[in-house]
Amino acid sequence: MLAGLPDSRNRTSVRAHVAAVLQALSVRGRMAARAEATTRLAKATLQAVHFLSDDFGVGLAERLFTSPRRFPRPAREREMLATGWELSVDVSLRSPLWHPAHRRIAAWRWGHGPAVLLVHGWEGRGAQLGGFIEPLVQAGFSVVTFDALAHGDSPGRRLYLADMADCIIDVVRSVGPLHAIIAHSFGSAAALLAHHRGGVSAQRTVMLAPSVLLRDVITRFGRSIALGDRDSLALEHQLASHSGLAPDALQVDQLVGHRDDALLVVHDRSDREVSFANAEQLAQTWPNATLHATTGLGHRRILRDDDVIARAVAFVQDGVRPATSELVREVDRLLAKVSV
Repeated sequence: MLAGLPDSRNRTSVRAHVAAVLQALSVRGRMAARAEATTRLAKATLQAVHFLSDDFGVGLAERLFTSPRRFPRPAREREMLATGWELSVDVSLRSPLWHPAHRRIAAWRWGHGPAVLLVHGWEGRGAQLGGFIEPLVQAGFSVVTFDALAHGDSPGRRLYLADMADCIIDVVRSVGPLHAIIAHSFGSAAALLAHHRGGVSAQRTVMLAPSVLLRDVITRFGRSIALGDRDSLALEHQLASHSGLAPDALQVDQLVGHRDDALLVVHDRSDREVSFANAEQLAQTWPNATLHATTGLGHRRILRDDDVIARAVAFVQDGVRPATSELVREVDRLLAKVSV
């Protein structure tokens, strides 16, 4: 506790204010226009509670760091999801803070053939990668995606990287072996961790705007809310304790390990959310990797760019025999319609 601690009435007032901020965080996905204002309020509150307790301030910082916002699902995503088979996947959470716990998450599947898993990023949804679905199905693949805990149509309010990896691990256990993974941003780090701790593997992996320099993410977050060096280190240790992931285990070389499967990294040089350095280091660390740089697409438009989609689908399809005839493709399409 700090010297000069406020009296009990002030502590009660601060706690009530923090509770109000956390309540605002829990509903801000339904109030996307106010998300930025809510974040500023949360940061101001975090700085204020350090007058109450260092530990309390770090605890609130961790809560903010692991509380994704939910944004309204656009019509194009709803229309895309309506064309797939709905799945419900049971996820076993292995993080020390939750374990043992089970949650059911929303998932969807399209098409027939070798499976390709689409993995969204932080505050995203599986259907954000919807531009890849039809081209992959037309190429003879089945496509699976999901909403991670605290995202999209799945339950929960908080998510650690370990939880996202657990979602991937249990989705793969539910749908069977993968031919390929296409992951965006934070989902790329989760896919790496799912391989490292759950053995999730694929012959071809595509990572779009990968956010894999995880200690840098924590450092930038600490600076954004004016945490000092000591408190940032305390936050890192608390995240490690609650998620079960030691900081050293989050280094890119540790997450990649020994891989002989192929990787395509696509990253925009003008990405303001995740620096291009993430892609460079990942491509340098993964032995069989190709790095493709884009310009002017930013962090999310990269998911809807026709050239990026075509490049990714061609990469996934390389070495895979296409469906034997257009008749087979048509039968698959008719089966999909009947199943829906």
